[in-house]
Formats: sequence, structure tokens, C-alpha cells
Amino acid sequence: MRQLTLLFLLLVSVAFSQSAYQRLGYGEIYPTNAAFSASLGSGIVAYQDSGRVSYWNPAALNGLKRVYFGAILGSNFISTDLAVTNTTRFNQVMFAFPVGRNVGMSFQINPVANFASEYLANLPEGTLDESSSGGIWNFSMGIGARVTPTIQLGLKYHKLHGLFRREMNLSSDVLNETYVLKGNIDGSTFELGSLVSLGDKVKLALTADIVLDRPVLDGEDSLGGTTLNQTIEETLDAWPTTIKLGVNFKHSQRTSYLVGISQQIFPADGFSETALFVLPEGWEVVPVGSFQVSMLRSAADLTSRNWLKRIGFQTGFSLKNHYLSKGTENMIFEYAWISGLNLGMRNGKSVFDISAEVGTRSGEDSLPAETFARVKFGIEVNDIWFKKIKRK
Repeated sequence: MRQLTLLFLLLVSVAFSQSAYQRLGYGEIYPTNAAFSASLGSGIVAYQDSGRVSYWNPAALNGLKRVYFGAILGSNFISTDLAVTNTTRFNQVMFAFPVGRNVGMSFQINPVANFASEYLANLPEGTLDESSSGGIWNFSMGIGARVTPTIQLGLKYHKLHGLFRREMNLSSDVLNETYVLKGNIDGSTFELGSLVSLGDKVKLALTADIVLDRPVLDGEDSLGGTTLNQTIEETLDAWPTTIKLGVNFKHSQRTSYLVGISQQIFPADGFSETALFVLPEGWEVVPVGSFQVSMLRSAADLTSRNWLKRIGFQTGFSLKNHYLSKGTENMIFEYAWISGLNLGMRNGKSVFDISAEVGTRSGEDSLPAETFARVKFGIEVNDIWFKKIKRK
């Protein structure tokens, strides 16, 4: 009977172990990873710069003239009426290089989900103390090529791998037990990208990240602290397919305007047969749509001695509906201001990026309003650092 009670408490409480707007069964989904692209939104898929934008559209990899290395550090703050939480971690490590004149490749590592959470509840059966840890990382390899003077295409393979651990302690007058669930998570997706030039000023882009093998948790549970262990296997059926459309209008030599639309599609029955990744009763997963409009102002002169002339900036606005809803009549919306700065070194060896995203999400009366802020720092270096200097 105690095992059945523990299992019931698990199924009831597990959905409440994450932040209010992040309970998509498998924790927080990272919407943006790179500092430069975070300040431009989904329109980044239509922008072609250097290796630092290769994560968003593999078609933009062609035409690279140098080898690029990059790393991003990000910090995410969430504030409610009760507390302020923070998560700081590496958001991306990137390596991109040319292969011939019109072909480029990239290798990247970045987190896509975070399980870190804590939950404490006083129930009639006792006190339940629960904590989760782990996350899912994305290991990707992409290739992009120019097939005609105006059309570029790209392919990217994403390998998802992660760890998951959830520990629950149930204490009462009659029992004190620990319940542990842990395991590995593996899956894969396949991304298609395209970039089309319409004259000298307009570029259109479309990407589709399609699920090949939905992530599967393969592990064991401790059966309420006994010496026995039971093998568990559960598919994260609600893992989304993502489609992005971007438009880049080059207004002048230094100024571009970008518009992006993104759509994440979740299977309607993604949580219908799950035991670990469940939603509260009456809640459902809805398609996620987002819209961003932004402006990019490039640096005036990257070779100038005046560092102010080597600074560029981005700014824009983002609107998004969230993936959880207690009935479709009460959609949860997220509003955010996105911005960023980039500074190039005069010798052309490095570019430093910083981005800021500040916003709020609300819409469902049963959930508290949340204010969030994301700050990211990035650096991109190229192979000029490693070229030998010729001396007379």
C-alpha cells in the first residue's frame, strides 16, 4: 500500500516541480542560445554573417572565408511574487569552417532543456520534498552550400543526449522513505534550411527541425527506497517539430530590418500515456507561435582606432504564446524587449557580443505573473589568431 501511495504522490506532484510556465514535462526549453541571435529573434534565419549565426540556419554556412570558433555564456533570471531564481551556464560552443568556395560546415554543442527544480509540499500523507537535476544537450553537425546564385540550402543533424535524476523524500509519523528515478535520455532530429535572395536588398529563409527519434528516458527507479530496482523506459512524445520563417531587408549598407515567425508543433496526445512527464489535470499542450521584429545597425568601421566606430547594436520586440494552457480560451502570452551590442577588435581577430532580453508572461488566472531577464555574453574568434606572422 505504501508503494501505491508513493506512486500516486509522484504522479500528482511531478508536474508541479518546475517553474509555473515551464512545466512541459521535461523542464525548461531554451528558446535562444547565442548572444547575437538572441537580440534579433527568429529573423536571424535570414541573416548571413559569420560562424556565429550558423546555429540558426545551416544554409548560411556557405561562403565562409575563415575558420571560426565561438562560445556563449548565458544567465536566466525569473521573478515571481514568491522568489527570484537564476540559472547560469554555457549556452553554446561552436566551430565553423569553409569547405571549398561555396560550401561550409559547423559543429556545435548547446543545452536545449534543463531539469533543475525543487518542490516542497505538506500533504495529508506527510511532507514531500522533491528535487530534480540534469538536462538535455544537443550535439549538432551542419553543412550548407550555394546551389544557384540566389539559392542556398543546408542540412543539420542534431543528436540529443541528457541525464535525468529525480529524488523524492516522503516523511510522516509512520514512514520515512526516499524514492529515486534516474536515467539517460537519447534522441535525434534533422534540420533542413534554405536561404533565397530577392535582389540585393531582401533575403527570405525557411528552416524546419523535424524529429527523427523522439527522446527516450532509459533508466531505473528505486521502488520507494527498497533494495530492488525496476527498469523504466518512457518516450518524450511531446518533443516538438519547429518551423521558422525569416525576412531580412537591407535598408542601407549599415542598417537591416529583420522579421521572424516561429512555430513549434506538439502532438496533442504527447502526455496521454506518460507516467513521469505529466501535466496537471485540465491542462493541455498548445502550438507555440512567436513573432519578432528587430533592427540591426552594423559597426561603422571595424578598422578604426575609435572603438565607438567598431560597435554595432540590435534592438527589437518579441511576442510569443506559451506551450501550456488551462483551456485554449485562456492563452498564456509572453512579451519581451530584445537588444544587444557587438564590438569588433580592430585587428579583425575577434567579435564580442552581449544581449539582453527582458519581458513578462501572464494570461492564466491560476498562475502567478512572471518577469524574466536573459543576459548572454559571447565571443567569436577566427583563424587570424593562429596565422604565422611573416618577418623580414
